[in-house]
Amino acid sequence: MSKEEYLKQLRRKLKKLPKEEIDIAVDFYREYFEEAGEENIEQVMAKLGPPSLVASQILADYAVKGLDHESGTTKKGFSAIWFIILAILAAPIALPLLLAVIGLVFALVMIGAAFIFTFFALNMALLISGITSVVAGFTVIFQHWQTSLFFIGIGLTATGIGILLFPSLIFVAKNMSATLAKWLKKQFDKMIRKRKGEL
Repeated sequence: MSKEEYLKQLRRKLKKLPKEEIDIAVDFYREYFEEAGEENIEQVMAKLGPPSLVASQILADYAVKGLDHESGTTKKGFSAIWFIILAILAAPIALPLLLAVIGLVFALVMIGAAFIFTFFALNMALLISGITSVVAGFTVIFQHWQTSLFFIGIGLTATGIGILLFPSLIFVAKNMSATLAKWLKKQFDKMIRKRKGEL
């Protein structure tokens, strides 16, 4: 395989990345080849591994880029998980291992999503039941004011708890997705190191 063919395959494997990220990565490896010299092209390719292996590392690195910043969002965390999955799919690993890894990732994402959905449902239930209780309290205020105050008090308390829990929901969702993405990246790096050792 020539240097240009190698870089062309690398570019194709990175097509899910933004164009500027692809250009930066391909330019980096082009310079890497040029610095090694034409006579060492084959050794460089052997050292790097196949384009799919290099592409999977670039995708995984891109996935966790910026997750440590405070500006990281839940969307960014789930986007990172998606890029790790793409990196795993791009990696030249055996099909049984690939299926096992995909199964594990899917199970972890489902557990995280179920936890976040349950937390969200609890939050919404508190808000809706709180508002309903307040409305119900006002409807009986002229029949029995003590009962009315009870329902209004319970409703305001539930609504307040729901509002207070909402930032916690955002915090948990954001950190859970980022932590899962970082953990997957760590496992991916171990898998790639092992794969490189086999080359």
